[in-house]
Amino acid sequence: MLRLLIGAALLPLAGSLLWTAAKTLAGVAVHSSTAAPFGAGLGLTFALWAIRRWLILDQIGPAGWAARSARWSCVLGHELTHALAAWATGGSVYAISVGEKEGHVDLSHSSTFVALAPYCVPFYALLVAMGYRILLWVKPGAGGEALFLFLLGGTLGAHLLFTWDSLTKTRQPDLDAAGGLLFSLALIAIVNALVIMLLLK
Repeated sequence: MLRLLIGAALLPLAGSLLWTAAKTLAGVAVHSSTAAPFGAGLGLTFALWAIRRWLILDQIGPAGWAARSARWSCVLGHELTHALAAWATGGSVYAISVGEKEGHVDLSHSSTFVALAPYCVPFYALLVAMGYRILLWVKPGAGGEALFLFLLGGTLGAHLLFTWDSLTKTRQPDLDAAGGLLFSLALIAIVNALVIMLLLK
């Protein structure tokens, strides 16, 4: 009951932060010439998602293979984020199973952070950022900023779309484990808005 009340109390903050993040994202994508690759990556991801969702009816052939691969990689990122969150909080990971439509991680323990981490942490966007930082550390002045921004926009878009899909298509047991639907959705909205604003700063 307490988490339900906290979730309800957090809804205005979540809505305000989401609105601010959306305005920031749109402003960067449209008005900043240096962020054009970021906007292109984000836009391409959204376009491919729309094509996959509404136009790819045939699951055979290159288009179907690409759609299945994208779903599998999203599930993999989701389960790996659960595992990394568990390790970060001192837990053990016993098994990971990943399929095209769903996955599962056997953990020694869970918490709100572990349960909600995949919905809040853009796993592949963080990998892109870490890869770029390592490149700059190994080879200072290496360039590649446009490619980095393109990949960052694409992976952030994929995170947002996969999170939206997974939260709207089926009831996620992770949300119940974290303290209930309202509490979890409020936290997911707040953290994603903050992540977007931090990445765009």
